Amino acid sequence: MKNNNKNSFISFVIFFMCLNLFIVYGASSGESDTTAKADGFRISAYDVKLNVQEDLKVYVTESITVDWYESNHHGIYKFTPQWYEYTGSDNKTVKRKSIISDYRALYDPFTVDMVKKKARIKIGSANSFVGYGEKTYLIEYTYDMGKDPFKGFDEFIFHAYGDYWGTSINNASVEITLPKQVTAKDIKFFTDKYRKNDITESMNVKVDGNTIYAKTDQALDSALTVDVLLPEGYFVGGSNNYGIMSLICIIGGIALTVITFMTWYKYGKNHPKKAETVEFYPPDGLSSAEIGYIYGNKNIKKLTISLVVSLASKGYIKIDTDDKKKVKITNLLNEPKKPAGLSSVPKRKAEIRQEKDIDGSLTSAETLMMKLLFKKSSYKELHSNFDKFDAVKDSLTQKGYIKVIYDNVNEVNEEYNKAVNSANYQDYLKKLDEYNESIKDYPKLNKYEKIVYDNLSTCGTSFYLSDDTNFYKVFEDVEDELEIGIYEKLNDMEASSKKSGATIRTILTAVCYFLAYSYFEDLNPQLYILYKICLICVPIGILCRIVMGRKTTYGEEISAKVLGFRNFLIKVEKDQLERLVSQNPSYFYNILPYTYVLEISRKWIDKFENIYYPQMDMGSFDYSDDSAYNHFIDDVYFPSSSSHSSGCSSCGGGCSSCGGGCSSCGGGGSW
Repeated sequence: MKNNNKNSFISFVIFFMCLNLFIVYGASSGESDTTAKADGFRISAYDVKLNVQEDLKVYVTESITVDWYESNHHGIYKFTPQWYEYTGSDNKTVKRKSIISDYRALYDPFTVDMVKKKARIKIGSANSFVGYGEKTYLIEYTYDMGKDPFKGFDEFIFHAYGDYWGTSINNASVEITLPKQVTAKDIKFFTDKYRKNDITESMNVKVDGNTIYAKTDQALDSALTVDVLLPEGYFVGGSNNYGIMSLICIIGGIALTVITFMTWYKYGKNHPKKAETVEFYPPDGLSSAEIGYIYGNKNIKKLTISLVVSLASKGYIKIDTDDKKKVKITNLLNEPKKPAGLSSVPKRKAEIRQEKDIDGSLTSAETLMMKLLFKKSSYKELHSNFDKFDAVKDSLTQKGYIKVIYDNVNEVNEEYNKAVNSANYQDYLKKLDEYNESIKDYPKLNKYEKIVYDNLSTCGTSFYLSDDTNFYKVFEDVEDELEIGIYEKLNDMEASSKKSGATIRTILTAVCYFLAYSYFEDLNPQLYILYKICLICVPIGILCRIVMGRKTTYGEEISAKVLGFRNFLIKVEKDQLERLVSQNPSYFYNILPYTYVLEISRKWIDKFENIYYPQMDMGSFDYSDDSAYNHFIDDVYFPSSSSHSSGCSSCGGGCSSCGGGCSSCGGGGSW
C-alpha cells in the first residue's frame, strides 16, 4: 500500500531541519566578534577588588583608568553577564546564573539597564564629552553567585575582566578577600574560561591571611579568570538564583505532548491489520476509481481516466487515437435525445463561502461537507452532489458556518417542471424505455461511471476530447463523489477530528520551549536535560499528528482485499487465467481499468499474450502504454487552443548576540 502520509512526512522533515538550523544559528550568533577595536581609548590600568562572603555573595569594586586619545565621546559602558560558564579543577564545565545588584558608578553620572540578560552600565553624560588624557572610572556592584555547584570540593572562580574590550588591558591587578584563610598553591590564573591558558607563573601573587593580591606587568589582550581551589564546606549557604518560569513552561510542553501521545494511542492508533485475501474480481464490486483511491492512488485524473476505460470495456464507447495521438471518443449507443425543453434546463450551480472554521459543534456529516467544500480555499463553486449538500445546507447556514452566495435551484426546478409537462416529454419517455430495453444486457454502470458517461454523452456521437472545453470538469465531480462516498467509510472521522487539537498542542509545545530557553531562561543548569526533552517533544507531537488519522475497521478490511486483488493479478498463473476466461469471456476487459489504477496494466496485458480470449473492439488506443494515458489526460485537461476561451553598544563588547547563555561576552566600550 502506498504511503498516504508522504507529503505530511516531507513537511515534518523540512520543519525539523528548519528547527535545527534555527538552533544552530542561534548558537553561532552568540559567538563574540573579537575583530572590532576600541573606539578612541586605551586602558592604562584596571584594578579589581573582590570582597567574597561565605555565601558566595561578592562585593565588587572596579577601578578603570582610561586614556582618551579621541574627542567626541561621552564616556564608557561595561557589560556584566548574569550567565557564565565555569570550568573547575576537575575539568568539568558548569553553567551558573548570578544576580547583579547595586550596580553603580562613583563620582560620575551613570545609567543601568539590561541588554539580552546582561547588566549594562553607561558612565558619562550625554550633554558633555570627555577630554583627552587619562580618566579613572570607579564601579561598584554586588555579584551574588549563588550556591557552590561543585561536588567534593569548593572552588571560587571569577572572570575578573571581560574577554572583549577591543584594546589591551595594562597594569592589571586583582585583590580578593575571602572569608577564610587560603594558601598560594591553591591559586591559579587563566586567560580563558576553560583552564587552557594558564598564566599563573607570569602573575605576581601575594597571600596575606585570607587576602590575595595579584598583579601582572604584561598587557592582557583577553579575559582574566582567577581560580581558587578550596576544601569542601568552605562556602556555606548561598541563594537560589534560578526561577520557576522555565520549569513551568517545560513541564507544560512535555505535558501537552503526553496528552497528544495519549490521544493518538486512544483514537489514532491503527486497528490491527487484516490479512490479505485472494480476490479474483474487484472486492465488493467497487469501481476502478474507488479501488485506486483505496490503494492510495490519489491522482484524480488517473482515477477518472480509468472510468473512461471502464466504459470502453463495457461496450458503451470506443477510444481511438489518430496519427497525432489525439484521443477520439465514439459513443456506441444511440440514446434518444432529450426534448428541447429538457435539454435547455440549466445545470444546478451554487457558490458558497466559508464564514467560520470547523469546530467540535458540527456533526460528522457537516464536518465532512465543510472539509470537502473548502479543502482548497474559503470559496467553492458546487456543480454536483447536491443531495448531500442540501442535507446539511440549512443547518450550516443557520449556525453561521457558510453563506450561500448563489444557488439556482429554484430556476432549475422551474425549468424542469416546464419541460416534463411539455407535449414531447411523454414521447421521450417512451423512446427512453425502448432504449433501456435494448441495452438491458449491457453491464450496468456504477455511479462513478455514470458521472463520466453523462458528461461524454453531451458531446455528441463522435468527438475529439481536445475539442471539448467542458469535459475536464468531470475530474472535480469524480473527486467530490469519491471523497463524499468513500472517504468517511475508509477513515475514522473521530480520529481525524483530533488532528486539529494535536496541531495546537504541538505549536504550544514549541512556544513553551522557546519561552523557557530563550525568554525566561531561569532553569537550574542541573535540570538542563529538560530542555532537550521538551525540544524532542516537538517532533514527537508532529509525528503523532501525522499518524493521528486511521482507517476504520472497514477501511482495514477493504484495504487488505484491494492488496490481495492486486497481488493476485500480479502472480496469477496462465492455467488459472484460462479457467477464469472460460467462466467469463470478458474477464480480461473487466479487469483492465483496475490494472491501470493499480499500476500493473503492462503486466496484465502481457499475461494474455498466449491466452485466447474473445476479442472486443475497444478502439485503437494503446491500453498498455503509460505515455498514451498521459496524452489522454492532456487532451482532457488542456483542450486545444482553438476551443479555449476563457552597532556594538547594543550587544556588549562587539559580541554579535550576547544574549541568553553566552558565557564569554563581558567587556565594554565607549559611547
